[in-house]
Amino acid sequence: MKCLFFDVDGTLVPFGKPVPRDTIEALAQAKANGSRLFLSTGRSPAEVDPRLSEIPFDGGVYSGGARAFVDGRDIYASYIPADDLAFYIDESSRHGWRILLQTDGQSYYTGDFHDILMDMFHRHVGTDIVIRNLTQLDTLPVLDNVTKLILLTPDGDMDRAHEVFDSRFDVLNNTVGVPSCLMAEVCQKGVDKGHAMLEVMKHLGLPVSEAMAFGDGSNDHEIIQMAGIGVAMGNAEEALKAKADYVTAECDKGGIAQALRHFGVI
Repeated sequence: MKCLFFDVDGTLVPFGKPVPRDTIEALAQAKANGSRLFLSTGRSPAEVDPRLSEIPFDGGVYSGGARAFVDGRDIYASYIPADDLAFYIDESSRHGWRILLQTDGQSYYTGDFHDILMDMFHRHVGTDIVIRNLTQLDTLPVLDNVTKLILLTPDGDMDRAHEVFDSRFDVLNNTVGVPSCLMAEVCQKGVDKGHAMLEVMKHLGLPVSEAMAFGDGSNDHEIIQMAGIGVAMGNAEEALKAKADYVTAECDKGGIAQALRHFGVI
């Protein structure tokens, strides 16, 4: 496979643990064998976990598919329209929900968003989450470069949030181990990792049949289905496993290396 796309949380990085050494070694071997390595993440470029710096990525799909880069070149962008963003901010404030706005360089929040998020991780995942470049503001502006949104419903009323937002946005279960009634990723309709992957392959002049994608969560469905080979981690949700071409071991039990060996990439 010419291009390999990797989700981050739960795929490359086990929750609360470092990147497995066998994963780092497998990716280095795949690179040496001629494959190109790409991130495929719900995080923005500014939020990428510093523990991934050891891996020589050639680019990536970010913010759930709203952004794509190849060899440092910006090749694709899709920003949330101002009227949709204003609606999201107003409705979240009215219902007492906490929110975060992603952009390429910073992510913005107000009030106690960060404290509530960290508490959710401590209670439900048992660890901290590493998110860089978070900025607290008194009020959230309607920016023209927002790529993705995070929604926290501390009272567990995510069903109500779906009623409010589903007509305008894709409200996805979070992929970081927090119960779905408390946290969601909110993306533009029709913007996903799979379509951003197609932009990367088009830029490189390669057919999507030469792409291999790895994932474990709700924002990985399209890329797993669209790639020439879609691999679900052993710790993936069952709905994603059903769509994958291959189900490998869990991310902290050699799953990346196992799949790359299975398909002859290493």
